[in-house]
Amino acid sequence: MKINPTPLHTTQTILLSLIAVLTLSITGTASHTLDIFNKQQSSNPWWLPLWPQHFDTNGTKALIGAAVSTFVLTMVLLVVAVVPRFALKQKYTLRALLSLGTTLPAALVCLVTVIYAHILNNNSPELDTIQTWSCKYKNGRSLQQQDIPVPSHLGNGAFKSVCTESKFSLYATLVVFLLLSLNLAVSIVTWLADKWAMRQQRSEKNLEMGSTPSPEPQLRGSHLEMKMKKLLLQGDVMNYFVICISYLARRYLCKTTTDDSFQANL
Repeated sequence: MKINPTPLHTTQTILLSLIAVLTLSITGTASHTLDIFNKQQSSNPWWLPLWPQHFDTNGTKALIGAAVSTFVLTMVLLVVAVVPRFALKQKYTLRALLSLGTTLPAALVCLVTVIYAHILNNNSPELDTIQTWSCKYKNGRSLQQQDIPVPSHLGNGAFKSVCTESKFSLYATLVVFLLLSLNLAVSIVTWLADKWAMRQQRSEKNLEMGSTPSPEPQLRGSHLEMKMKKLLLQGDVMNYFVICISYLARRYLCKTTTDDSFQANL
């Protein structure tokens, strides 16, 4: 049964591209929420300026770090796998080891980060994260809604977007972990398919080499011709005709006889 590993390579490339896009999105959204918190926490009453210790932003920072590290590892594998210069399609074992060495650490980092962020979110209301606090008060009535003129950065108008982006960062990291796990499984299957396909190619080459008829040995008659010319010059016509008849008999009745074996009998 013939196996074509090309669709598996394409699937792996698609998975790596999706992971790269998601990690970039996670980095952008998590960085945006952390930037809003850092800018408004000390001045916006909705962020409790007098109690900054009430907020724990380590979960958001961990999401950013996990997304950046996963993006770097994914791009390394994607570039090496796609660029023809590296020719990893022929080096299927090296490709599998590289995929294992980049995908497995990234998957573990994402899993640990999701668990860590979830634990921090469960510490509310003793300690709040950006996600739990913004989602809790995103529907609160701000001073602008009460017709009191205040600057926009002193209200909770950005809480809805901060809540949505925080949730996206967390759940998208979980999706990245699932995609990395799937990519790890695809990498193993691809390695097995590449190995099987390479064995099939070698078997076919061996069969072709075994079925090709070996060419007949070329006759090298230089020494024989010199000896026959010598006989003619010496006037030994009888031996000349004997050699010719013997040569023709051996040439046409015994195909495997070469000039060297014939000359050895002279």
